[in-house]
Amino acid sequence: MVKKQEITKNAKISPKMIAVIGMLMAAQAALGMFEIVHTETIKISLSFIPVVIAARLYGGAGGALVAGFGDIISYIVHPVGAWFPPITVTYAVSGLIYGLMLHKKTSFVRILISIGITQLVISLFVTTLWIALLSYKSDMMFYEFYLTRVGIRIWQAVVMSVVQAIVIPPMLKALEKIKFIRSMN
Repeated sequence: MVKKQEITKNAKISPKMIAVIGMLMAAQAALGMFEIVHTETIKISLSFIPVVIAARLYGGAGGALVAGFGDIISYIVHPVGAWFPPITVTYAVSGLIYGLMLHKKTSFVRILISIGITQLVISLFVTTLWIALLSYKSDMMFYEFYLTRVGIRIWQAVVMSVVQAIVIPPMLKALEKIKFIRSMN
């Protein structure tokens, strides 16, 4: 039988970690409300920043928690369209990917790989699939409708990739210099 104390000890969950993740969730939700562009199929914002910070500090679990629950909080505070759980799960997977790629090891190549996977694969193809399912009209075949949406959203993936490639490296360097942040690791 595993004792409760052993589970907590192995999980390395501290009150400080819970507080930081909660603040990052709130920050992600707040940044999600201040979108640069938001249409039915396109969303450009800086809400990735708290997700990347959580992923860097706490790995895949931290990134997934902040991305997933941040999306839910964002919807509760400022609902835009319908809440669709698969999109929330997709955001959580993106946070997980950032965590797997950027936790403890941050090089420009790892940053670019994480951006490529999250933007050019997850956002462009998976999130677009969910959006297409939500907005599909039977006047054309589904795959044609989906590919049309991919064509519309491709520029979002490219713009967000460039924005993230510009923002993430100096942000992670700055995090390393902040004494409080170094104490989180």
